[in-house]
Amino acid sequence: MNARTVSVTAAILLAAQVFANEAVTSTERLRYDVYFLASDALEGRRTGTVGANTAADFIASQFRQAGLEPRGDAGSFLQAFTFISGVRAGSGTKLTLETATGPQSLAPDTDFRPLSFSSSGSAEAEVVFAGYGIHAADLGYDDFAGLDVKGKIVLVLRFSPDGDDPGSRFQPYMALRRKVADARELGAAAVLVATGPVAATETQPVKISFDASFADSGLPAASISTPAAETLFAAHGFTLAELQRRINERKEPASRPLGVRASLVTDVIQERSEARNVLGWLEGSDPSRRGEALVIGAHYDHLGHGGEGSGSLAPDSTLIHHGADDNASGVAGLLEIAQELAANRPARSVLFAAFSGEEEGLLGSQHLVQHLPMAREKVIAMINLDMIGRPKPGPSLTIGGVGTAREWSSLLESLNANHHLKISTNAGGFGASDHSSFYGAEVPVLFFFTGAHEDYHKPSDDASRINFRGMGKVVAFVTDLSRTVANLPARPTFERVAEEAATERRPYKVRTGVIPEFGYEGPGFKISGVRGGSPADKGGLKAGDVIVRFGEREIRNIYDYMYALNDHSANETVVLTVHRSGEMLKLPVTLEPGGGAGR
Repeated sequence: MNARTVSVTAAILLAAQVFANEAVTSTERLRYDVYFLASDALEGRRTGTVGANTAADFIASQFRQAGLEPRGDAGSFLQAFTFISGVRAGSGTKLTLETATGPQSLAPDTDFRPLSFSSSGSAEAEVVFAGYGIHAADLGYDDFAGLDVKGKIVLVLRFSPDGDDPGSRFQPYMALRRKVADARELGAAAVLVATGPVAATETQPVKISFDASFADSGLPAASISTPAAETLFAAHGFTLAELQRRINERKEPASRPLGVRASLVTDVIQERSEARNVLGWLEGSDPSRRGEALVIGAHYDHLGHGGEGSGSLAPDSTLIHHGADDNASGVAGLLEIAQELAANRPARSVLFAAFSGEEEGLLGSQHLVQHLPMAREKVIAMINLDMIGRPKPGPSLTIGGVGTAREWSSLLESLNANHHLKISTNAGGFGASDHSSFYGAEVPVLFFFTGAHEDYHKPSDDASRINFRGMGKVVAFVTDLSRTVANLPARPTFERVAEEAATERRPYKVRTGVIPEFGYEGPGFKISGVRGGSPADKGGLKAGDVIVRFGEREIRNIYDYMYALNDHSANETVVLTVHRSGEMLKLPVTLEPGGGAGR
């Protein structure tokens, strides 16, 4: 047993001793839990890491201390699931160029690498140069115009004629996934990507960087070094640098066949990791109602040390992202509610769920919805706590999902008469947290949140910045609400919000109103729900549908779907082809303006 294991075990034992003391206040318990979960020892609780597993063990110990029964795997508190956590190149990866000077075998890592979203496969064909690989009819610019790419290996450059300027009009078309997807749609057999020599600061192959999409691009794709790309132009009387400079200066394509061939094999291995939800069961006190259950949840994972693909808003930092508010605060609140309800059991049962994989795309809550320890129809409602540790004076509290049950508005108003919180509400049941998974399964939800702040997804979100007094008032309110809901004579009446506003931050020209299921690993774009009153809702899309075509574009992953949104205009009717329960359906959807947000 190493020193770190000893310290964590000691912390868990200390917590049991501290909380057994009846003189310990709720605020002191909240403070202890947040400081432990956000400590350096847990290293940011990134899903699938030792730190996250330590947090899960701690939460399980607290559930046990509170008197909850385990509802995880094999009689434990832990419910395991696996997810794709990264990709790497396998030993079968190889690339040979048939240049004017003879065959040239490129060295893996030094000369070329498969891209993270490449499919495993092979292609042997003529190489054609497609400039920056930009296919933008709306800009009147098309590197593929007049170029036959069917069955060919297409070489494209990174960035655009404006370089890597984020303010360039070409910015929506710079993503490598988009360039590969457009080449695939035009019939390419494979894609090679290189950094152009003009003003290049890095000439090595692009590093494999996992983007957590869980689906490949549908054809082999690799990055090659700038010197390797230049050898393909050796017999043409001009260099790649000269051609790139011409494209940049004239802002017009210079695509062409290169008269050489290449043989590419991509062996891309997906690496899987295990994550764990923590599930504790409190049996209801009323024999006639204990078969039904209220779910109360909070995610315990965070961003680890940040870095590329983590969601960090301090992208250059490798410091521990402590996640005190996001979401040690919600978990501390969950543990406190478990203590309070266990001391005086409500009529219905309560399932307490600490989720992992929220930051990876609601993976843990989606897994639980699909693997509940009771029949789904027995779940009466779900209450979610996410970032409840920084309430502003009042204290202020935002509650989402108020429109998902007929009883919510009046119930919240009556309870707050005793708590005097400054409450703002929104009706929608979808959002970027775990309640969304339950609302997509037609369960009434409530989401508790005390607001965004400048430390969100940064190392500075640490325990010293938590407003424990205000947080305690929020937790007391949620405890009162949870007990009341679990004691209701009749279960809450689920209502689908008729007009649900889009909340996504990413700008799109148009929207359909679908909600992604981020953990889906198959081909296509699976949706977990549709916003009420949205184009998708009106067009007949449903939770569980897998979109495989958007108009003329094949959809293999969420990125293809996002590119399709920007291919079309508001008020245009587009046919979406979906798989639903073994059937292939074609559903016309009339697109609405994106308004800067929405899918």
